[in-house]
Amino acid sequence: MELTEGAGTRWFANGPEQFCWADWPDEEEAVLFHQGSGDTLMLNPLGEYLLKRLQQEQLTHQQLSAAAADYFHIDNDAGLTESIVTSLRTFRSLGLVVSDTL
Repeated sequence: MELTEGAGTRWFANGPEQFCWADWPDEEEAVLFHQGSGDTLMLNPLGEYLLKRLQQEQLTHQQLSAAAADYFHIDNDAGLTESIVTSLRTFRSLGLVVSDTL
């Protein structure tokens, strides 16, 4: 699954200063409140990791996939890439991330 943007497209958090995080011991999910939109989201560990990385730096989906594989100690395979692409599309539709092609 590919994004409409090119392979070199870099993604970054939209208004990262408006991200308010909460998590609890012994819970996998994290909660994100985005002050700009007023939305509150419950995120799985991959979603949390992706958004927190994109708050720090601009990355391509391939770079995100390699970094997530290292972080979670899993294979950097087509399934992971598909999950990341799907997450980026969802986050973009919610206004949480943007790309350098927009």
